[in-house]
Amino acid sequence: MAKGPHERQGSGPELDHLHTSSHIEFDAEASRRPSGAFGSIESRSSAPAGVNAGGLRAALARTKRDSRASRRAAFSSMGLVGLALAVLLAGGAMLSGASGSPSSVKDPLANAVRAVGGAPSYGPATGMDLNQNLVGIAATPSGKGYWAAAADGGVFTFGDARFAGSAASTPLVKPVVGIAATPSGNGYWLVGSDGGVFSFGDAAFHGSIANPAGVSAPVVAIAATPSGNGYWLLGSDGGVFSFGDAAFEGAATSFEHGAPITAMVPTPSGYGYYLLGADGGIFAFGDARFDGSAVDGQHLATAVVIPKGGKGYEIARSDGSIVGLGGAPSNGAPAGDLLAGQHPVIALAARPGGGAWLATGFVPPAPVAAQSPSLGDDPFLKCTRAHESDQAGGYSAVSPGGVYHGAYQFLPSTWNNTARAAGRPDLVGVDPAAASPADQDAIALFLFHQAGPGPWGGRCAGLQ
Repeated sequence: MAKGPHERQGSGPELDHLHTSSHIEFDAEASRRPSGAFGSIESRSSAPAGVNAGGLRAALARTKRDSRASRRAAFSSMGLVGLALAVLLAGGAMLSGASGSPSSVKDPLANAVRAVGGAPSYGPATGMDLNQNLVGIAATPSGKGYWAAAADGGVFTFGDARFAGSAASTPLVKPVVGIAATPSGNGYWLVGSDGGVFSFGDAAFHGSIANPAGVSAPVVAIAATPSGNGYWLLGSDGGVFSFGDAAFEGAATSFEHGAPITAMVPTPSGYGYYLLGADGGIFAFGDARFDGSAVDGQHLATAVVIPKGGKGYEIARSDGSIVGLGGAPSNGAPAGDLLAGQHPVIALAARPGGGAWLATGFVPPAPVAAQSPSLGDDPFLKCTRAHESDQAGGYSAVSPGGVYHGAYQFLPSTWNNTARAAGRPDLVGVDPAAASPADQDAIALFLFHQAGPGPWGGRCAGLQ
């Protein structure tokens, strides 16, 4: 019954003398817009022919494997690593598509923000209709608001977050993948997957690594120093790039790890940081204390933060769960969310006053071949029909109490939600038992790909 429920290691160019054409300084006053609006960028000076990244501390010697660089030895499954690597190599933000949500698919939980752990909710509780998907979130110093950034450089403000500009009207070479706020709350940085940095408000530009020769792994995150006078950029291969007063304490490029790196968070002192692998593995550098990893082989780990008080760290997974380690609090995934893979958590912001905010992105569902004549021969579907309906009416079956309908014994609510997610609004409100066999097969297979065999009690697991 289907129930609803860089510093980079190794040889390479001298990074202190990289040339880039991505350095753009912005007039913050000219680009201000009302809260929640997309801003436009007004260039105050043209990009220089070559930018000396003097703040980039390039340590090309191998990272020291001492007590300051704790490592975990667990590795994720090949399927998990393959998915993470494919997304990262596509040049976009982790788990977030490069383009807006298809008009035929409306997911109210995509491109939204969920408050957990007692944090107040400032919205959007239901998904925003965006040109491109959310990729990052940053809390204000007061803990009474946050900024959310989209892949096209759009910035949205909530609560007491102040809008200081965006990159939405700027032609981007690569999509934006992250946002970091200044300690004052009067500015922020955006970073593209090519390492280009965009500064707004009182956020000072300290350099970028856009288009340097020999730097191939996409940048996946930016983190500000406690003083606000510098920042780190993180590559998906574990490379760490330090700018301004950001201290380089090591990188994850001098040893093998089981998955791409997806996120980082500095310690309160600024003399250490944690790097997070897509499999939930943690690498601790500098004065960061290693308190364990969250590897389960099933869920992608997308964000890591240090909670109020600086004790331990919290790891956010794509299903919406938070694993707390070292005394940090945990939160479970939302109950009954069978389509979490379609609106995965892509970022986490710790609230200074306690609690946190989870931001979701959007992953378009695979197209449903409604009239495929061979779909019903899928091994999982055949097995499920044998258990659910072959001896009780087949595709027209209705359970004795009239609760479950069709060959796959759908609850009407589960059928409607799955049809919406699959881009089949024409099937919403249709009795599953009255739908064509091809449509029933398509919706059941879509639900299986999103949620596995769980909606049917776990039977027929492992059949593809």
